[in-house]
Amino acid sequence: MGSLSAAGAVDTVDQPPYTVVDCYRLDLCTSHAEDLALLDQRERVRAARFRFERDRTRYIAAHAQMRRLLGLRLGVAPAAVPLTLTRHGKPVILRDARANADTAGDDGPCRFNLTHSGAVGYLAVACCSVGIDVELHRPIEDLQPLIDTYCSPLEIASLAAMRPEERCVGFLGIWTRKEAALKAWGTGIGAIALDRLHVGVDSQALPSRLAEPLAGEPPLYPDLRLKSLPGADQVLSVAAATRQPMTVRMIGA
Repeated sequence: MGSLSAAGAVDTVDQPPYTVVDCYRLDLCTSHAEDLALLDQRERVRAARFRFERDRTRYIAAHAQMRRLLGLRLGVAPAAVPLTLTRHGKPVILRDARANADTAGDDGPCRFNLTHSGAVGYLAVACCSVGIDVELHRPIEDLQPLIDTYCSPLEIASLAAMRPEERCVGFLGIWTRKEAALKAWGTGIGAIALDRLHVGVDSQALPSRLAEPLAGEPPLYPDLRLKSLPGADQVLSVAAATRQPMTVRMIGA
């Protein structure tokens, strides 16, 4: 696969119209029998495959809460939310089943994406293809090899200029923005060389210049808007396949 296109012209977030991304915080500490009952057969099979009860609980809690929230948006019962997978494995509403990296920028009635780290989860919902990723703050052993492998040259230089105690959080910001971008495009990790995907270290960059195309290469992916929302114990990043300014509404955080 070739390199990515550059993002479009910069707009300010103060200029309407906006693309609104609703971001719901989910508590994944517990799940109940009624939560499991909301899941479809594919989700139940996936839940049963988890080796550890903690991971099974978090999966069931995340998907049950996702179904409840999507059901409210669609006006259907949670168990009746028609979910399927794209050819790249991204969960979508059934009527959006053809969504993939080539059509991820098309408007849809209810596009969503789910992420979790530990017992904290987030569901992003928008009218365009959306991606979200969260990572809890934690020390990372052998950080420099990860930086050298997954960061662009400019990102590597920016991280090197940081104080050592800031470098880990800086890397997590870059990582979550890259994950969110790939999820918004629907490609998944592995389809794109992450060292070619430049998202920068500015947590409030809107939009981010993703990568420079090779000479003569056509754009391969829709433009994205990216935003990171650093917190006391986590880094959360959101990406939306839109050319409009993006605003993120935090709900339940």
